[in-house]
Amino acid sequence: MANRTVPRLLQTPAVVLLLFWMLVPLSMTLFFSFIRYVLNNLRRPEWTSPSIENWRGFGNYQYVWNQDSFWLAIQNSLIIVCGILFLTVAFGIAIAILINRNFPGRGIVRVMLISPFFVMPAVNAVLWINMLLDPVLGLQGIAVAGINDIISGLREAPLVGGFFSLWPEFSPISFRGAQASSYAVIMMVTWQWTPFAVLIFMTSLQSEDQQQKEAAVLDGASAWNQFRFLTLPHLGRPIAIVVMIQAIFHLSLYAEIEIVSRGSGNKNLPYYIGELVNNNIGAASATGIFAVILANIVAIFLLRMIGKTLME
Repeated sequence: MANRTVPRLLQTPAVVLLLFWMLVPLSMTLFFSFIRYVLNNLRRPEWTSPSIENWRGFGNYQYVWNQDSFWLAIQNSLIIVCGILFLTVAFGIAIAILINRNFPGRGIVRVMLISPFFVMPAVNAVLWINMLLDPVLGLQGIAVAGINDIISGLREAPLVGGFFSLWPEFSPISFRGAQASSYAVIMMVTWQWTPFAVLIFMTSLQSEDQQQKEAAVLDGASAWNQFRFLTLPHLGRPIAIVVMIQAIFHLSLYAEIEIVSRGSGNKNLPYYIGELVNNNIGAASATGIFAVILANIVAIFLLRMIGKTLME
């Protein structure tokens, strides 16, 4: 009995601190979500302070639920997260397989592939939206202008001029507004997080059974069949882990959306909460509870998927 008591006593301060760290903010958020708490309200100054007398019940939840912008934020959150997960897993598997062999400069290539993961999110967003995706001064604008110049020259060529005269002039895409800004966020976050997937998949490929692959080659299996029936099942667990970890992080994206478009066209739940919290604390808290529920639904789904993968 004494052997069990001492470890529990030593763990108690950490457990109490963790519970305090989690329960106090959650309790305050729950309380604020059930009251009228508006920072700037000249008509009702009593609403500017958190008080039980401003009890509203589920009014904040109903208000948020009826907002079209709330559902748009959920839709954008799911589009951004699913797009990033699909691309990072696809590119991560492809790159991991390519570099999982001996070649000159292998160590340098691996370091360069992993380096984007250490770039700060805000710096990553600034680099992409200004240096790569800007329609005038960015690489996109320069590339589109170069293509238009080439097509313009080919229009005067004797043999193919008639064909290229039918081609329209290309215009660069503005990624700072409308739905295109979501695609910009997906691209820049995919670039930053693909190295994480590559690192996990590359480590897993090191333990792949090479005797099975050699037997498959002797049996005449093509490269695609080797990948489909040997490599991909072997990567099942790492894929599930990568998806779970990245989904948790990408549901809380904020810096990239703020820098790209200030929420114009790609406002997700964290950004929507940030807009509400500037004034309507009650509605922002209710939205935060909805976000917690959504995150738990995603987590339960992913944990079940991972558990099924690990049991296979």
